[in-house]
Amino acid sequence: MNLYFECNMGAAGDMIASSLTDLFEDKNKIIDELNALNLPQTKIVYGEKKQNGINGVHLSIVIGGEEETPESTAGHHHSHGRGLDEIFEIVDGLNADGKVKDDIKSVYKIIAEAEARVHGETAGEIHFHELGTLDAIADIAITAHLINRLQPERITASPVNVGNGTVKCAHGELPVPAPATALILEGVPFYKSGINTELCTPTGAAILKYYADEFAAVPQFSNVKKIGIGTGTKELEQANIIRAFWYEDDNTVTELTCSIDDITGEEAAFAAEQMMANGALDCFISPIIMKKGRPAYLFTVLCKNEDADKFAKLIFKHTTTIGIRKYTPSRYTLKQEFNEAAGVTIKKSEGYGSTKEKIEFENIKALALKKDISLFEARKELENK
Repeated sequence: MNLYFECNMGAAGDMIASSLTDLFEDKNKIIDELNALNLPQTKIVYGEKKQNGINGVHLSIVIGGEEETPESTAGHHHSHGRGLDEIFEIVDGLNADGKVKDDIKSVYKIIAEAEARVHGETAGEIHFHELGTLDAIADIAITAHLINRLQPERITASPVNVGNGTVKCAHGELPVPAPATALILEGVPFYKSGINTELCTPTGAAILKYYADEFAAVPQFSNVKKIGIGTGTKELEQANIIRAFWYEDDNTVTELTCSIDDITGEEAAFAAEQMMANGALDCFISPIIMKKGRPAYLFTVLCKNEDADKFAKLIFKHTTTIGIRKYTPSRYTLKQEFNEAAGVTIKKSEGYGSTKEKIEFENIKALALKKDISLFEARKELENK
């Protein structure tokens, strides 16, 4: 299963956390889990909120009996801020999985490095103001816990709408995106819109920067299982929401192919071995005739869509080609499972009204070598077991 964040109205920590909460059917159980994290002085309350008629989840972070937000604390009793060591001390005290704690710290490190560049300090010298409040820590902790619960194979996000205008914070009035947010978004596709407010916060930007494997404007959904909607607090001309799509991979793969007339058969074979060793779905070499009658090879790699860049680099590294063609074909596949019987691995493929079974080749090969018999004899012997 995969996760996609649609950031048409930006990204804030509370909205991301709320959208992930909405992906779970048993909301009460999830809220109990979140409160069991034992965030200091903090209670997490489930709520729902409408934005332009669209209903979504809005988690309230109640601290000391009052709902605390970055806007309400900026320049007030948290104006001194918390240092990274203080925040990490809070994280270490959580009742959370070790991976969750590491993820929370990694998100904060991204923020700290950006703030340090803005202020000309080191990350260790930074004191967080709004981002050091307990509700901001809660937003990141909730997100880390829920993603750890979901265990997505891949996380993708859309380009991020950052809004426009200015934003008030502990350091005064700053342009949108705020300097730290802009630095966090380096390498992330984002755009400014006609909505004159901050839509992407440093917390939201850092969460996406840390977790997203890719940013894609038009994902390919073949089987969406659930859509989580997280709502913001601001009432805007557009629905102030972020949507989290929980979906299965589609049936497309990436095909990378190139024609090569200046490589030997041994070199092509070695390149193919490297593709398979690095996780290609398939790799094959076909003899072809190019222009002017030149004999050549058609080198083809099939891979997962998200691995296309990886295999393009490998093809350039291990072959002499100077150009690669890219296609995205669909495919039909049978569901496979492996079973053990009498010490032999049987691969069963099933679907579309067909069922096929065969013994794994390595078992046949091992028996042939052990008994010094042919592969045909070894296969027959194993089939008769």
